[in-house]
Amino acid sequence: MITKLLQKEEGIALPTVVVIIAIITLLGFTAFFLVSSQTAMGNRYEKSETALSIAEAGINEYLWRLNKDSKFYTTPQGKEFVKKEHAFQNGKYKLEITEPTVESPTLKIKSTAWLNGDEDNKCAVEVEVRKREFVQHIFMSDDEKMMNDEEVWWTTDDEVKGPFHTNGTLYIKGRPIFHDRVTYSKEIKHYPTGTNDPDYRMGPPEQVEPLVFPATNQQLKNLAKYGGYYFEGRTCIMLDGNAIRIRNKNNSVQVITDLKNGVIYVDGNVSDTTSKWNQNLGNVFVSGKLNGRLTIAASNNIYITGYDPTILEWRNRQQTGGITYQDTTFDEKGYVVNDGDDMLGLIAGEYIRILHYGWFDGRTGNVALDNITIHAALFALKRSFEFERYDEGNLLGTVTVVGSICQNRRGAVGTFSRSTGQTLSGYDKKDYTHDRRMAYDTPPHFLEPVNAGWEIVSWKRVAP
Repeated sequence: MITKLLQKEEGIALPTVVVIIAIITLLGFTAFFLVSSQTAMGNRYEKSETALSIAEAGINEYLWRLNKDSKFYTTPQGKEFVKKEHAFQNGKYKLEITEPTVESPTLKIKSTAWLNGDEDNKCAVEVEVRKREFVQHIFMSDDEKMMNDEEVWWTTDDEVKGPFHTNGTLYIKGRPIFHDRVTYSKEIKHYPTGTNDPDYRMGPPEQVEPLVFPATNQQLKNLAKYGGYYFEGRTCIMLDGNAIRIRNKNNSVQVITDLKNGVIYVDGNVSDTTSKWNQNLGNVFVSGKLNGRLTIAASNNIYITGYDPTILEWRNRQQTGGITYQDTTFDEKGYVVNDGDDMLGLIAGEYIRILHYGWFDGRTGNVALDNITIHAALFALKRSFEFERYDEGNLLGTVTVVGSICQNRRGAVGTFSRSTGQTLSGYDKKDYTHDRRMAYDTPPHFLEPVNAGWEIVSWKRVAP
């Protein structure tokens, strides 16, 4: 009986051993499979990360080229660059570029990369970039104070129709309306009395690093001398459609039709105490209608006139209305309503002023228009944009600017009563609207911030 039981137990042990061996074998295969899978996954991850680094290298290469030439994507070399595959380390990348538009003012760069011998497994990255420019703002100042250090307050009934930035302090009194992004570099101060309730329609203001002003506009002098037009002494410029009429000092009128590199520079003495008519000053007097793309710079002041400044006798004057574009018109929000590509930049080493008094033949009276229009990017490098002697004379109508206003200190186009808010002198109203193209485009060789550079505003992995 005992012997039979032992025999039965021996019969049970054999299948048990077989099951255990099967389980161990299965666990071994499972472990081997897991290790193999993890190794394969690790290899795929490593390849994916390597491809990602190659794609980012393509982005960095393109940004390097953009920092050398901000219009690289429009050049033949730039267009040829994106057609090719580029080798990098143990792989390659290829780029796709989507140029900025008014509706989407950032430059999109898509970089697709792969490893050599593994072309079917690709990784792609897309970034949106933009370059920091002065003209990206309808209103930009280094300091929100006037030249006499008086603070300028944004107040009720003031409207800013475009991005605003100051490197200084933003002063708020009452309920001004900011229709677009607002940035500042120091602080925000509210008027000590009354209710201050600014209307920020694109969100609260953001504190950002300043846009550093260049010390001079001398780089434009070199561009004008070698590829543009260079003059010394008082220069009058009449924009006349496809032609530009220029009278340097009292010389005869010169007509140019080839804008060359798009830069005119007027050199000469710098002074705000000498008569503005002095022929040795580096002053520009400009008016008319532009067809094309042009930047006019002066070592001293730029005066915007309502009449043709190349006609020196007041009795023969011809009204212009200010400065406008021939083929480019705008809607009330600053969007171009046709296919025109006219664009003007005015860069003064000192002031940009709307001419108020006097003419070349000795006239001393008022020569300002009741209403004046200015289509341009305005940059007063060391001083302000203002109406000459804005605190004198009869009350006028409206100053309309479509473009961008950049100035070292705040200027004024009129005065008003602090108690009643009523305009007392100068222009009664300001209608300033951002030229929406300037969110991504500039007049030829327009000055850039010292700390300009392309910044990435978005980064994402996308399907190859």
